[in-house]
Amino acid sequence: MEQEKKNGLRFLRWPWNVVIYILAAISLRLFCIPVILILMGIQKKNNPHGAAEGYCLSRTRKHLPGVLLALLFLFIGVALGTLFFFEIRQPKDDWEAMDYVTLIISGVAAAGLTLAGFYEGFVSVRDTFFPAKSGLAKSIRRQLPFPNEAPPVRELFAMVDNDLKENGEWFDAVGIGKEWVLGDSASRIDRIRAIFTVDKIHQHRTQTGVRTSRTLQLVLVDDRWKAAITTFHKPGELQAAADCLGFRVPSAFRGINSDYIDFLAKDDVERETYEREFRQREAARATRQALQEATWQTK
Repeated sequence: MEQEKKNGLRFLRWPWNVVIYILAAISLRLFCIPVILILMGIQKKNNPHGAAEGYCLSRTRKHLPGVLLALLFLFIGVALGTLFFFEIRQPKDDWEAMDYVTLIISGVAAAGLTLAGFYEGFVSVRDTFFPAKSGLAKSIRRQLPFPNEAPPVRELFAMVDNDLKENGEWFDAVGIGKEWVLGDSASRIDRIRAIFTVDKIHQHRTQTGVRTSRTLQLVLVDDRWKAAITTFHKPGELQAAADCLGFRVPSAFRGINSDYIDFLAKDDVERETYEREFRQREAARATRQALQEATWQTK
């Protein structure tokens, strides 16, 4: 029954999902957005982690909705730019100071949204259609012993995919295997040096009242002192992922909220000292584990 269900939704898989989205955009125009979002929701529900085509490849192709966001930015930016150029050509004899402020704000907003649209569109198209150049592929290459000699992207992704298929535990959209963590980017577990959870509530005053938002993030700092940040939607899943990684790397530093900023601010001497102490803790743990296994075997 489950196989039949998956076969019935095969048209939602790559590249047919893109074909359907394009046809919907051509036929429905702006009204295509809710239809496309519904189709994406169905696809995600039936293939939540991308197991059918590979976790990594599916993760890069999930950037496709960014093209819609880019088009929205470009549309608003062009509209504001048109308004800016129309207003700047008008007579200014009776203009007040606020009129000039509004003109400047609209011009800056138009330029900012247009640039954001081009950037978002470039990144989304690159990650979706050219996975070898995606940010995820780059994050994997950077953590290999010889990044310049990394294998093709298919083999590169297969390293992470195979680990997650055999050993993976999933927390929200983050997969934790024996060797790799797959979030918004990929992290080698043996290179993790610190684990942080960010859970902050923000309040913004508006004309209608106070709006509340919540930031949930998992921050992993590796031995290169680079931070990999992944956004979560459920606080329980965030804490469970951090605890799972804490079990995998018990010698890693644990912190919350802005602690990772202070951790990243360590100077070179402090970093070298921490790395040396980390390796000592890991060596002592490996020795204890070996002694325990030897004791069990002699019994």
